[in-house]
Amino acid sequence: EAALHLDGHVLSAGARVALTGPSGCGKTRTLEALLGLRAPPHGRFSVSETALEDRPVGWARRLFAYAPQDARLLTGTTAENLRLGAPEADEPTMWAAVRDACLEGRIRSLPHGLQTWIGDAGDHLSGGERKRLSLARAYLRPAPWLLLDEPTEGLDQATEAALVSALGKRLDRSRQGLILVSHRVTPLTLCGPRIDVSGRL
Repeated sequence: EAALHLDGHVLSAGARVALTGPSGCGKTRTLEALLGLRAPPHGRFSVSETALEDRPVGWARRLFAYAPQDARLLTGTTAENLRLGAPEADEPTMWAAVRDACLEGRIRSLPHGLQTWIGDAGDHLSGGERKRLSLARAYLRPAPWLLLDEPTEGLDQATEAALVSALGKRLDRSRQGLILVSHRVTPLTLCGPRIDVSGRL
């Protein structure tokens, strides 16, 4: 049930693909259509040969975990933000996700660790830290496909390299599929096929 058809490409479970094309061509809108955040266009997407437009908007959302380009957080604690992805997640599971998002050291340095209040919409964290916390939240959601939109934007090269390496190992363990949008070279090394979505949305 996790096999996808995307613009004529058959993506089997566990595949890792990148969406390509110039800025503004529709890469983010493609992810949003898969998630049901916008109505899918006719003939572009299907799950197990069922076209997305033939079912209610959002019916396939359970198949996807998503970390958007604009990482928005709740006003609350680190743990409360992480549990949006998996409400029943225990602390060891949350620490594993934070570690894979290369944020463990920062969270352990906080006064109360996972239970630390991170401010209004996470404003006690830097932009890169908020992005990585959003990524950890997506890691926790049990779904066969991970959708990532510019996951390393704003990160320095060393942090980016460490994050991409950790993500690759996590995908190897989980056998989760990946659909990636990135203008940076390093994350694209995780992917095999590339799908040009220029002008399709």
